[in-house]
Amino acid sequence: MLILALDTTTFCGSVALLENQRLIGEVNLDSPVTFSERLLPAVELLLKFSRCSLQDIDGYAVSVGPGSFTGIRIGLSTIKALALASGRPVAPVSTLKALAWKLREAPISLISPVIDAKKGEIYTALYRKEEKELKLKEKILPGAYQPDDFLAQIPQNQKIGFLGSGLVVYGQKIKQIFQEKAIFYQRTNFIAFEIGLLGGDLLQAGKGISAHEVQPLYLRKSQAEEKNR
Repeated sequence: MLILALDTTTFCGSVALLENQRLIGEVNLDSPVTFSERLLPAVELLLKFSRCSLQDIDGYAVSVGPGSFTGIRIGLSTIKALALASGRPVAPVSTLKALAWKLREAPISLISPVIDAKKGEIYTALYRKEEKELKLKEKILPGAYQPDDFLAQIPQNQKIGFLGSGLVVYGQKIKQIFQEKAIFYQRTNFIAFEIGLLGGDLLQAGKGISAHEVQPLYLRKSQAEEKNR
């Protein structure tokens, strides 16, 4: 199965092409420039150098959030257009779960991906890695949290793997609370490959959905919605 996966939820945008869970190619770009200017060129470049066409794609995987509201909309509208044109299914994947999936082989059971959500909040969750099935089970639901509120819910008697952009801002606070129990992992914030892996599992299991059914995962209200309250 040939899968085109993309993530536009943060400044670290990425596009990946996978065949049967094997990475064929990937385009990554860490830039504040809007994705509307570079997403389709990145897809075209990836397909060109992989010697594939959109007609070859069997399914799509996309990060639905949380993250930048504008970025999410651009990613979903692009995937929907491609999927509608080809009639191929789409696998929606959580940004947080994809980030946590980078630690799928790390010697750690509890994983907390942390993304700086600005406004004094973090997008985060707590996952437990199920070793036998190599799956992630939610222990604390994904959400937009005040850091102190979220960290107070985490058990302090186990080692926890943390990763993500939120560590730049809140890493010191986490270390103060959990001390040696907090293990920081340095991984890139590009997650299109992980989106493709998780999305590929869904597509292989026949759990892909139509483009019309794909919905964003915002986890909090936009600025416009807050102003209109």
